[in-house]
Amino acid sequence: MDADVVVLGAGFAGVAAARDLEETGVRAVVLEARDRIGGRTWYREMPDAGVSAEYGGMFFSRATQPHLAAEIERYGIAVTPPVEPELMAWIRGDERHEGMAAIERIQSLLATSDLMAALGTTAEAFAAGERAALGALDITSAAWVDALDADPEAADYLRAFLVAMGGSSIERTSILPLLWDMVELDYTPVDAYVDMGELFTNGTKSLIDAMAAGLDVRLGAVATRVVTEPDGVAVTLGDGSVMRAGAAIVALPLNVWTDLDFDPPLAEPKRRAATQRHPGAVSKVLAVVADAPASYLGAGWDTPINAGFITKAAGDNRLFMGFSVQDRVDLSDHDAVTTAVRAHLPQATVVATDGHDWVGDPYSKGAWLAVPPTWFSDGTFEALRAPEGRVVFAGSDIAAEGAGWIEGAIASGAAAAAHARITRSS
Repeated sequence: MDADVVVLGAGFAGVAAARDLEETGVRAVVLEARDRIGGRTWYREMPDAGVSAEYGGMFFSRATQPHLAAEIERYGIAVTPPVEPELMAWIRGDERHEGMAAIERIQSLLATSDLMAALGTTAEAFAAGERAALGALDITSAAWVDALDADPEAADYLRAFLVAMGGSSIERTSILPLLWDMVELDYTPVDAYVDMGELFTNGTKSLIDAMAAGLDVRLGAVATRVVTEPDGVAVTLGDGSVMRAGAAIVALPLNVWTDLDFDPPLAEPKRRAATQRHPGAVSKVLAVVADAPASYLGAGWDTPINAGFITKAAGDNRLFMGFSVQDRVDLSDHDAVTTAVRAHLPQATVVATDGHDWVGDPYSKGAWLAVPPTWFSDGTFEALRAPEGRVVFAGSDIAAEGAGWIEGAIASGAAAAAHARITRSS
């Protein structure tokens, strides 16, 4: 055997799994296709901008995400608390409203809708462990908003929130996991645009590097085949080499599972979901801006950037970050990005722009998890994390709790490691 357990993927799930295995005396080797660790988190310097930025996942809450909080505490990672926005704005098409008054108006409009009742019903059902009974809510986010009987402006605000949080068109995502996320993390659509969440002071890289210290991580190792043998698992790499171990942990994004040849084939729910793919598709805009407020928080509908933030300096300028979902901006088109940013900050001068195409990236083929209708209510989502013999699965896309977040990735990796310890010796 080349290892006790071979781990595919060096994102937070794979690294957490390998670290936990090594700490219990189980030799783990991590195979990573990229030339770096971190998966769909990526903190690096923007070219010619003099500032480092999060190109992928970034926000978190230690208060509601205990696994991530424990890792931060363990390694003494610096955290930047939520920034109080100096300027807030709500953009709706050609209309732009500044200040908390705009948010308070939305709050009052939502108070006359069925929003809070729907959240209350969801919370009660989840608390009672009756998630399956929520099948009636496993509908598109678009249909759910339409059924709330909300004021048109308030409905557009909800749509802006749901595409920014859901990471996909509201016609393609189920409202059920988004409601679950609100219940689990204790927030509402209005809260999310008032409290931006915590950030790693020195980027997600500060934590993933600490967790991966001392691990056997092999970069540029593209797995192509996973075969279960009588006494273990054989993983074939793109160069034709084969690595054998007692068990394997597949900690890769769901949308790339079809790039692996599994023998025996995966169970039908996994094959179906991997073929369908989750629809997460976000253009995360990064822009260095001059003549901008020190901090900013904006929501938008019928405008390219559905959520925009300023949380840090970029030399004498500021770093703007935005989620473009409804009408995804081409990150390689500086003029298009400039126009999109200026819808939020009309007086700003856009100095530099950048971003990473996670949808076009062959090792992710999508942004963070966006769950389509029926995956929750028909059992598909639970089936995605079920082990198959000596092959165990992990990742933010399939996490039992905190799916779509770094929290979910870490928790999922820990659970996979615990199962792999038993599986590899059975």
